[in-house]
Amino acid sequence: MSENEALDRTRRDYDEVAELYDDMVRQGDQVIDALSAAMINAFAELVRAGGSVGAVVDAGCGPGQWTDHLDRAGIRAYGIDLSPAMVAIARRYRPDLRYEVGSLLHLDAGDESIAGVLAHFSLIHTPPDLLPRVLSEFARVVEPGGPLLIGVQITDTADANGWVPYDHRASPAYLWTLDALADRLREHDFAELGRLRIVAPAPGKPPAGYLLARHDARSTE
Repeated sequence: MSENEALDRTRRDYDEVAELYDDMVRQGDQVIDALSAAMINAFAELVRAGGSVGAVVDAGCGPGQWTDHLDRAGIRAYGIDLSPAMVAIARRYRPDLRYEVGSLLHLDAGDESIAGVLAHFSLIHTPPDLLPRVLSEFARVVEPGGPLLIGVQITDTADANGWVPYDHRASPAYLWTLDALADRLREHDFAELGRLRIVAPAPGKPPAGYLLARHDARSTE
């Protein structure tokens, strides 16, 4: 699938379900939300400890709930999303924060200008052949030593490439093994710091996983 086809498909699909998706997010799941918040808080602590004057980008922010969370935790953050409808919802909740329509493949940020990247279940719709370009873009914009947190639905029965197609309710997606994702992060100078696996919320649903990594400063030497 070409870049334009992939982006257009995801944008169209999420524009159509934006309000329903927002309702689902706001209702949440107590266990999943608590574990997600724990990983995002760890990410925020790494940003804070790094002392950067740059902002964090919530890459694929959806209705902006985690951009809001980071801001309330004292972390400068802004969100981007492919879906104009999602961005409109995010702005509705927090008109004081920066939300923009944009692509993970083309971040509007200078080299090494971003304190960290949160990609909270936003990579799942990226075709595997385009994933290296997204990770390369993350590596371009994140400061040396800056953190990257990725959340995805995961699988334990992937093919040799580490992924399988997934019939996501909103838009076609891909399940990855955490090991395969960690390998790809290393290829783009992100060193894994830790991971979390969240059990499947219901029969027939995939488990979720988080990878927390740091942009390896040695890549800039």
